Amino acid sequence: MATILIVDTNALDRNTYISLLGNFGHRILEAVNGAEALEMARVELPDLIITDIIMPSMDGFTLVRRLRAEPLLAKVPVIFHTADYDNSEIHRLARGSGIRHILRKPSEPHEILRAVNDSLKRPAAPTRLPQTGQLQREHLQVLADKLYEKVTELEDANERLRNLSLTDGITGLNNRRGFMILATGLLKFARRVGYSLSLLYIDLDSLKLTNDTLGHTAGDALIVRFANILTTTFRDSDIIGRLGGDEFVVLMADATESDVASMRAHLQRNVDAHNLQKDLPAISFSMGAIRAFPDTGATMEELLSQADRAMYEHKMRRRRPA
Repeated sequence: MATILIVDTNALDRNTYISLLGNFGHRILEAVNGAEALEMARVELPDLIITDIIMPSMDGFTLVRRLRAEPLLAKVPVIFHTADYDNSEIHRLARGSGIRHILRKPSEPHEILRAVNDSLKRPAAPTRLPQTGQLQREHLQVLADKLYEKVTELEDANERLRNLSLTDGITGLNNRRGFMILATGLLKFARRVGYSLSLLYIDLDSLKLTNDTLGHTAGDALIVRFANILTTTFRDSDIIGRLGGDEFVVLMADATESDVASMRAHLQRNVDAHNLQKDLPAISFSMGAIRAFPDTGATMEELLSQADRAMYEHKMRRRRPA
């Protein structure tokens, strides 16, 4: 049977080939990149090499070029296996490199066996690949394109993680962590430039009744509608967040008591307009507001506690009989 060298950074992909080809009596070697594979090939002189293309240290194309440059390894057939099977540039460069077979990750066992059996019957032509010129430039361009794709994928994944960690899953507003990061930054800036902040703590009073009578799906819908009312009521420069449950907060920069009173009235008008829709549960809320002046030494957590107490006092006043 043949000695076959499997080259891939992914252990699962290597094991797929090791399990399949080992069952047919082949002696299997494995390497995690092209550089390791080249050193192993010089010692073991394999009958066939199956290699990934995009790898650290030395990629598949470079490995083939180095193999063809060595007399004892020049005729060793090579099979590419890659997740970029549909990339036409890779196919064209592979043909130019004397590669007869390219397998898609993952491949069916019969496809792997067919490519292996054919390659073992036909040694590679002893072609020395050019070190410079068009083929080399195109090879580097394929690697650059792949690197760009990977960087873009990582950036997109990081952005999704950031959104998941800083954004409320129901409303799309800042969650507690997201709000605290933005609010703490604004508080530091306000102290440095010498202007005040207004912090509003809002409790959605009607949420518990909606959950109890109509269920939590209706409650979640009520939360979303109230969040939308908040975003249309307040300024783009204001930081709005949902701390959890029925608790919302708004941080307003350089807003006077008159500005806060005006926004409170504006919010009430928007809520009243919503409550005119008879097919939707009514919204009611309590709100506390405090000012944070430049000379205050309170942290954002302490300011939230003060605003929460102000909200509770407002809630109690609303419950007292007129």
